[in-house]
Amino acid sequence: MSEKKMISYTNFKKLIIFILMGMLLLVVFVSIAFLAWNLIDTIILHFSMTNFQNAVINLFGLFFLVLVGIELLETLQMYTKERVVHVEVVLLVALIVAARKIILVDYTTTSPDVFFGIAAVVISIGVTYFLLKKASRNPRND
Repeated sequence: MSEKKMISYTNFKKLIIFILMGMLLLVVFVSIAFLAWNLIDTIILHFSMTNFQNAVINLFGLFFLVLVGIELLETLQMYTKERVVHVEVVLLVALIVAARKIILVDYTTTSPDVFFGIAAVVISIGVTYFLLKKASRNPRND
């Protein structure tokens, strides 16, 4: 590739990333507003002890959704600064998504296969994260 084409490709990639960050920022702000509205609606306006457990579970799900958006924004921001995707952050986002699924799953109607699948995903992400952290702390001297 010529120098000029490489610069235009890099600028195009930056533009796409900034557009994605802007859209993701909008989604995070809307999600925060939706979470705040649901919190006010559930706790203050329509408080009911009979429906409290389901309402709290839904609020936790929304909270984790906002956290996923924030972590994805951080991943994009780190990519724009360092031009490297940090696998640790991506794995943490995956763990947050798995935790959200665990919180939102209906334990009475979900088959055991789904629980085994979620457990396998969480264990594999956890082991990968552990090995990655261990490898970054103890680099081999070849």
